[in-house]
Amino acid sequence: MTIETVLLCGDPQQPSEYMYEAASFLESEGVSFSRIDWKGDVSAERFREVTMEMESRGPSAYDTSIIEERLDGVDALVVHKAPVSASVIDAGDSLQVVGAARGGVENVDIETAETNDVAVLHAPGRNKNAVSDYAVSLLLATVREIPHHTRALHAGEWSQEFDPDRLPRDIEAMTIGIVGFGNIGQQVARRLSGFGPELLAYDPYQDEATFDDAGVERATLDGLLERADAVTLHARLTEETRELLGEDELARMDQSAILVNSARGGLVDEAALVDALRTGSIAGAALDVFETEPLPENHPFLEMENVVLSPHTAGSTRDAVTNGPRMIAEGIESLIGGADPDNRIA
Repeated sequence: MTIETVLLCGDPQQPSEYMYEAASFLESEGVSFSRIDWKGDVSAERFREVTMEMESRGPSAYDTSIIEERLDGVDALVVHKAPVSASVIDAGDSLQVVGAARGGVENVDIETAETNDVAVLHAPGRNKNAVSDYAVSLLLATVREIPHHTRALHAGEWSQEFDPDRLPRDIEAMTIGIVGFGNIGQQVARRLSGFGPELLAYDPYQDEATFDDAGVERATLDGLLERADAVTLHARLTEETRELLGEDELARMDQSAILVNSARGGLVDEAALVDALRTGSIAGAALDVFETEPLPENHPFLEMENVVLSPHTAGSTRDAVTNGPRMIAEGIESLIGGADPDNRIA
């Protein structure tokens, strides 16, 4: 495949200048770049709303004229969350490749791309290190009560606990359950393995070799919830996984257990989780994602001492921003060399 011109279309979460930083090595292959930014003047808060809407509305619901008017002679279009609708693909007379520099491709009209013989690349696992680092950090901070001690010291308290029954466990002595054993779940297991806990994982879509290679015991969801001292969620949100953990599932967890969610808020029935935390059915939670974002000002989580909260920031590192376009550029490099890249989905 001959690819000589690439249009980088950034956005507020992944500006085109960082896309270029990650993909510019293709210039040694004779590739030239141009850059634009879709919704570049929109605030981060509003852009978050736009991208959440796109998951249900699809790419055709947005004005894409700024992209279409720049496609003349373009061989490859690389976006992050900008919409690649049928009209965008039809406008690209020379277009051979579309790359979505993210894991999901809800913003790309895959059917039209296939009809027009346009290859589609994506970037699965681009933020796997960022999210897995953060998930393990949330788990450790919650088990060792670091946020509690920080708040106490800021309030002028020097409180130490010496009653063994009230002290936290060593991570090595715990059983930790990982729900969802894809790119991120496997990286969480890799990080936790250094602490030496017993690791369980639930994922009906992974083969046995994946668990064996990671040295992690495969478990049913119910079995994992009943045995784990801490449960960390890393599944994708689908109709099948929505409210994967509800009242019945939370009731299976031990009263001393904690729940960590850095995946999607919709994986958990929030009302059931609030009730479980209030009644002591589980000991605590560490949450980076919520059913409604930003978290409403009157949300019960904000008043709970046994909940650690953060604003959907687990995947936000500089490297996660540049990993996506780098992976797309590597896929383009493979296509130029006549190979079929692993991250091609159409």
